[in-house]
Amino acid sequence: MLQRIRLLLFPVLCLTLLPGAVATSQGDAPRPVIFPTLSVETLARTKLNLPSEFAGKVNLLLIYFEPEQARAADTWMPAAEALQHMNFNFRYYKMPVSGPENLIFRWWDSSSLRSVETDPETWPWVVPLYVNKQDFRRALNIPNEKDVVALLVNRSGQVLWRSSGPLSEEKKAALSNAVTTATR
Repeated sequence: MLQRIRLLLFPVLCLTLLPGAVATSQGDAPRPVIFPTLSVETLARTKLNLPSEFAGKVNLLLIYFEPEQARAADTWMPAAEALQHMNFNFRYYKMPVSGPENLIFRWWDSSSLRSVETDPETWPWVVPLYVNKQDFRRALNIPNEKDVVALLVNRSGQVLWRSSGPLSEEKKAALSNAVTTATR
């Protein structure tokens, strides 16, 4: 009896599982990672609709989740500034991420960031994000909040390159190559 049930179930299982296996084996391309659509305000109080209003053809996003990670994000700044001076299609943004707080907290947080970022020339490029952190991380395939994350995205928000942690010489070279490739 058990043998007969197995014989009857085998074709059903094959028909159920085989299409998924065939699709996977044919190399279905993974969906690209896209920066989520957000309405934000820079430290300069400029409203932006991201990703469509990123200023560069390619944009380096330095995303961090804890104030202590700002130092690691700052290690990327000399390389980002140098790339921006050499390539007019490139821009960089610092993006501290907080939860979806109330307006008073946002005002306080942005005011605090302005006191840290004392040069008003940098304020248009500092974009505090007040989002559901888990959803944001999931959308960008960021596994945790432990490190600064560097993403190179185009104006459509498609992630072209990624790294995490403080800048190293290897990461600097990889970023430079990715920018050159993306702006050809």
